[in-house]
Amino acid sequence: MLAPNDLLELTCGAPGHGGFVIARHDGRAIFVRGALPGERVRARVTEVKKSYARASTVDVLEASPHRVPEACAAAAAGAGCCDLTFADPAYQRELKADVLHDLLVRFGGFEPDAFEPTVEPLSDAPVTGWRHRARLVADGDGRLGQHAHRSDAVVVAPCAQLPAALTESAGGLRVDPGTEVALVLDDAGAAHAAVPARRGRPARVLAGDALAEYRVGERSWRIPVGGFWQAHRDAASRYAQWVAAYTARYGGEPGRAWDLYGGAGVLAGTLVDQGFAVDVVETSGGAIAAGRQTLADEPVAFHRGDVASRLRGLPSPSVVVLDPPRTGAGAGVMSAIAASEPRAIVHVGCDPAAFARDLGAACENGYRLAELAAYDAFPGTHHLEAFAVLVPGLEDRRGR
Repeated sequence: MLAPNDLLELTCGAPGHGGFVIARHDGRAIFVRGALPGERVRARVTEVKKSYARASTVDVLEASPHRVPEACAAAAAGAGCCDLTFADPAYQRELKADVLHDLLVRFGGFEPDAFEPTVEPLSDAPVTGWRHRARLVADGDGRLGQHAHRSDAVVVAPCAQLPAALTESAGGLRVDPGTEVALVLDDAGAAHAAVPARRGRPARVLAGDALAEYRVGERSWRIPVGGFWQAHRDAASRYAQWVAAYTARYGGEPGRAWDLYGGAGVLAGTLVDQGFAVDVVETSGGAIAAGRQTLADEPVAFHRGDVASRLRGLPSPSVVVLDPPRTGAGAGVMSAIAASEPRAIVHVGCDPAAFARDLGAACENGYRLAELAAYDAFPGTHHLEAFAVLVPGLEDRRGR
């Protein structure tokens, strides 16, 4: 009977969604962290379920040619921050593309030969030190670190994602054990730190200012240190460029646009530049306040609330852009978007499983996939950012 702490020798197979590869032991799937496809490893079982188990690599018995020295000290010490920094960057992207393809087939209902996705570098930035916003947590001595993988324990060690300025800022702070701290670099390179606002309590600034300034194109936003902005320092500008290109190709004559899960309105600004009037739907009051300040004199209306409930009553759009959280938009929202009959839907997804489900739901409601792209917006981790353009279509909508 398999049990936690058992040691297994395993031959590793395909990558799975979540930073592991899949092996087999006595007919049971074993999700192995810290290994690459084709490797033979010794792994310690960490969790046992009815149909699968989880394990963590202890020794690599036969290494993949794509294995490199671990680049993240925190991950090497057990933190859950980076799960692919022991693979060369090009191979990391291959693994992510394989996972995206698998999920689009299994969760989206697409035919396997309908497309062959690739994952491209987000920019020419280095694959370490790319993150300019992070949340760390204090250990028992008040030092800031990362949660251990699938644990409340805290690992205090440098993370490969963080630039030196954030690592140094974190090292100089001490807070009560268990406190979460937001650390950010603004576009001027200044570091800021705060305990985020929670349950009616205002944010508590620990270093720098309460707001960090970011620029996309000719506009700038002042975002609360504990608020949302894209993690990769180049992401906001690149996403705006790609959304502009998609809407220019598929959006037709500018009219009304919806920017759903729109945050502070970065993508709304891009749509305005193309001649659209924009309705932004967002739940965060802080993001809306920042967006209203930046876009005060432009044809943008912010609507606070849940997307599923706020779509009713909005003017019909000619283009819909959505960038939902990791849980995705869901079948109900995708159905409501399709019912509004836009000329194009541009979906930006940070979780490939939810992204696949959302695309499948759109295709069930009269749309077809016109373009698909994916980018390595989170180097060293299993995460990616995917983009899809959906347009109305009566033909076989998923390659069937």
